[in-house]
Amino acid sequence: MIRLQRVKLINFKNVRVGEIDFLSYKNDDYFSKESDLLGFYGQNGSGKTAFIEALWILKNILLGESLPKDCKDYIYQGKKEAMIKTVLSLEIKGNKYLIFYDLTIGINEKGKAIVSSEDLSYKKLEDADWTYKRGIISHEINERDELFNPQKNYNLFIKDNKDARVDLKVAKELAKKEATSFIFSSEMAELYQGNENFKEFADIILEIKKYARINLFVIKNSRSGMINANLYIPLCFQMRDTKNIAGGDITLSLTEPAKVPEEVLNTVSNIIDNLNIVLQEIIPDLKIRIKEYGKELNEDGKTVIKIELLAERGDIKIPLRYESDGIKKIISILSAMIAMFNNPTICLAIDELDAGVFEYLLGEILEIIENRAQGQLVFTSHNLRPLEKLNKDSLIFTTTNPDNRYIRFANVKTSHNLRNFYYRGIKLGGQDEEIYDRTNEYKIARAFRMAGRVDADA
Repeated sequence: MIRLQRVKLINFKNVRVGEIDFLSYKNDDYFSKESDLLGFYGQNGSGKTAFIEALWILKNILLGESLPKDCKDYIYQGKKEAMIKTVLSLEIKGNKYLIFYDLTIGINEKGKAIVSSEDLSYKKLEDADWTYKRGIISHEINERDELFNPQKNYNLFIKDNKDARVDLKVAKELAKKEATSFIFSSEMAELYQGNENFKEFADIILEIKKYARINLFVIKNSRSGMINANLYIPLCFQMRDTKNIAGGDITLSLTEPAKVPEEVLNTVSNIIDNLNIVLQEIIPDLKIRIKEYGKELNEDGKTVIKIELLAERGDIKIPLRYESDGIKKIISILSAMIAMFNNPTICLAIDELDAGVFEYLLGEILEIIENRAQGQLVFTSHNLRPLEKLNKDSLIFTTTNPDNRYIRFANVKTSHNLRNFYYRGIKLGGQDEEIYDRTNEYKIARAFRMAGRVDADA
């Protein structure tokens, strides 16, 4: 059981400071198995997508992958580094922890973004009380003399292993070269295995890596571009049976039949069967079918099967590419949403969840998830229908103040329609922070007129 509890961004994109508590953290219910929603609202360019992208970078770092090549552009202009600070709750082998992970992204002498420092620490629940915060691993990538702190944990790590110090030096240099985490790198993961002296901490670290691989889903808006252009449909999924868990993305072509190995076809078939159960209830009479065109050999001489996804309504079957962008987006994320609905340790983050989705349906789905789901859902939206359906504490609003980018609304009564309350806040204020950079309709109209005159003169 592991859940994200708090995220704080410092100098990340257009957020100088922004902090978000999930409801379970806000309520000191760290090991809740009930739904935990965060919906982000605000004007364009105010930090909503920044939060999703921070989770995306966090996921990749925990997996031991390299920072994206453009990551230096994620650092607030004029600043030398950005930070993502997170708190997770973890229950493992009968022990309960609060895990604190601080990630700092800096720029090296070649102008490349690197993980310049990390700090991993914890509190443990003992005799119904939380211990004080204790360090697991803290390091700076350019520090050569001390491979990591605290010293007592370093001593535990190298105890009974004469090669450990050399191995740590190699892992640290590789992390610097490849712009990966040192703590969560694949090289360190190998060193944790079988290290009995460091076992408790190794178990914590490896469990966090497993969480990032299997249970943390981050769906950026760039996926919608592939769907809207009718090029590909990525199926985000998690499937479980009594022995195994499989999850991730399977991307299928929309422009022509896809060629997939037999084992991938089996996975796609299971995904489609699973999501059809829900799909036909939220979009009546719609089912997705797989049309097989037979086997052939690919360029590597391996057998593949040509398949195409069809949308079926009664006797009518059409290629999925002819369906609306909204339906294709729902199909793309539905398997992951089903997994999140039924599993309290899954966190699903989706940028622009509302894109192309009928607003009434969006509100109904989110209300059901809030009231009956078990996992965590983070989403950004421009559609205001959820403001009429969700608990006010599930809604985060961006501000015009980059030093306090995210707030929950204060002074909201149960009798208030939050949608109307939001409009009133835009027009009249009333919150501690401004939530909208005011525009002037007459100036906008005049700008349109002047721009038209420039075109005419040209």
